[in-house]
Amino acid sequence: MPKLSEVTLGEQFLGFLAVKDCSVRTTSSGSNYLAMLLTDSTGTINARVWEHSGVAPAANTVIKVQGQINEYHGQMQITISKWRNANDDEYSPGDFLPVYPDRIALKSRLDRYIESVTDSGLSQLLGTFAHDNDTIKAFIEAPAALFHHHVYIGGLLHHTDDVVEQCLRIATSETDRDMLVTGAILHDIGKIHDYNWSGITFSMTDNGRLLGHITQGMMMIKEYARNCPDLSQKRLSLLLHLIASHHGKLEYGSPVEPSTIEAILLHEADMLDVQLHKINNAIKQIRIGETWTDKILGMNRHFYVSK
Repeated sequence: MPKLSEVTLGEQFLGFLAVKDCSVRTTSSGSNYLAMLLTDSTGTINARVWEHSGVAPAANTVIKVQGQINEYHGQMQITISKWRNANDDEYSPGDFLPVYPDRIALKSRLDRYIESVTDSGLSQLLGTFAHDNDTIKAFIEAPAALFHHHVYIGGLLHHTDDVVEQCLRIATSETDRDMLVTGAILHDIGKIHDYNWSGITFSMTDNGRLLGHITQGMMMIKEYARNCPDLSQKRLSLLLHLIASHHGKLEYGSPVEPSTIEAILLHEADMLDVQLHKINNAIKQIRIGETWTDKILGMNRHFYVSK
């Protein structure tokens, strides 16, 4: 079966893809068309079905697609000439969810970061997290996002490890290292309740839509803190501030903006890891002979690659 990571401009595509999103839209001339986001285990691509009539495919289903790969606004898309719903015996759900290849190594790195924290209260808190088997299982499996970065099984764990590493690289002599590392490990913990990865595509849960990962993460940490007698209320509040402010600005979803050195460092490390992940992914997909990436989602620009 052809993979999205291998497609090139101008070629014909025939294969099975999962529907991540689909909507019926209307052109300026009044005709309906389908705007879809399709995915497989190697990537996602926008798709269009012009002159559409009848029933549209549902999200989280698989369709068989025939069409041509072209480019629109700097990004590849498929113009679909034919499609149909796939039969159950034509695909396996595991064909459509990307998976990080070595989550054991990622988990070992997380364990080392947890063990490096010497503050007794924060160490108790991380120990409670590390021994919550259901949470750890979900933490190892969950994606870090639905669209922008680390969108694969193990993505949350991968992103978390890299954020801790970035934090340690930019930490200053005035930094409370244990607070920073703990905040980095737990900053996205609420995402295990934000996303559903049991189907053929990643999706948002009801709690993810109603509460979001910052609120759910703070709720989880406060619950863990009940079993941590060495963790003072002041230290807990400082940690919760890191979680609450790690998006950096109110308009980016943080209820407060960073107001400690550790909060600033965590926000910058988080943003840096997300941006580097996007850029590196775009570089991997650059076409032979070209020196610019496709336009990157959320960054709204191309990046130059020096050969």
